[in-house]
Amino acid sequence: MFWKRIKAIAAWLHLWIGLSTGIIVVVVAVTGCIMVFEDELFDFFHSDLIEVKETGPVRPVSELLFIAQKELGSKKPVTDIRINEADRSYIFSASKVNKKEKMSLSYFSQFAYREDVYVNPYTGRVLGIIDLEHEFFNVTEQLHRQLLLVKPVGSVVIGSSILLFLIMLVTGFVLWLPKNMKQLKRNMSVKWSAKWKRVNYDLHNSLGFYVLPFVMIIAITGLVWSFKWWESGIYRILGSPGKVELIRTPPEISSAIPSAAGNTLDNILASIQKQVPGNYKTIGLSLPQKNEQSLIAFVYHKHSTDGWRNMSYFYFDRRNGQQFDQLIHSQKPLGLKWRNSNKDIHTGRIYGLATQILAFLASAICASLPISGFLIWWGKRHKKSKKTSWKSKAIPG
Repeated sequence: MFWKRIKAIAAWLHLWIGLSTGIIVVVVAVTGCIMVFEDELFDFFHSDLIEVKETGPVRPVSELLFIAQKELGSKKPVTDIRINEADRSYIFSASKVNKKEKMSLSYFSQFAYREDVYVNPYTGRVLGIIDLEHEFFNVTEQLHRQLLLVKPVGSVVIGSSILLFLIMLVTGFVLWLPKNMKQLKRNMSVKWSAKWKRVNYDLHNSLGFYVLPFVMIIAITGLVWSFKWWESGIYRILGSPGKVELIRTPPEISSAIPSAAGNTLDNILASIQKQVPGNYKTIGLSLPQKNEQSLIAFVYHKHSTDGWRNMSYFYFDRRNGQQFDQLIHSQKPLGLKWRNSNKDIHTGRIYGLATQILAFLASAICASLPISGFLIWWGKRHKKSKKTSWKSKAIPG
């Protein structure tokens, strides 16, 4: 009796949560399929911007920065630089977030500008500029994360829907649990020879079971971008008191060592490359703003030393180009190792093509579940209405 009541509650929650969040889940899942192979697809469609040939020595990054800044204009200062591997271009990013009073509900109101300049590091030639705000894969990502709404609104809508979706996954598993071995076999298979309603039911039932652990991981990692309390909770579970602070303040100095800004930037990059000789996919330089003295650099390492995405941080004083701190991947707390790897876990990229394919299939099946579930509900509803209609005709007037 108790178990029947539990199942009845689970069925009610599963149905109404599914009906209320189904469309959002389909949108998130379909865009998620694209996001799994975002990097590969972006490189394919923009190969003219990404791929370069080694035609000589790499030009100083300060010179390339000057070229990119000239292309953008003085009103759009470069904020970030990505130095990539030998056969790939350098990327110079400029972005500015609008003030709250200038924002509407649309995602497109968030930025005054957001552009990437691709530069050949050997020739200094500008290969092209991408307006990231309207670029297809970025728009897909923003649809995935916040339904193309402004972040404070869209991320909460998505996050709330995914929280409800987690409940739906749990209730779905409760409903799936079989009474005996015969039912277990039936719940884990599809009777292809049956009518389409039975096939649809079997697909919903069995595929939902098979992808459950993968979809749970995708949902849990995805909620990190919606709720700070969820992110902090995972940090605490992994042994950190909260979000790991990555900002560092350089020590006070009596006077800055005279040095041109360009030479300082070149020296900083040379210092990083010396510390990670050839072991990087990307070196990112976050340029300090007017009132900041710290330049933060991150390195995505080429060779992994453990199961996480290897990423290290280096801190430099903008006044003299001297390194004053670092956070090497092996020295990071477990919580930060997870946080640096969260997107790769979410998209299946963490262990390469095999886990990407799993994430893609899980997302594709996840997109189908609200549809097949709706068809099951609609079929039962239609069946009940037909029975009611027949009974009303059978009653004599």
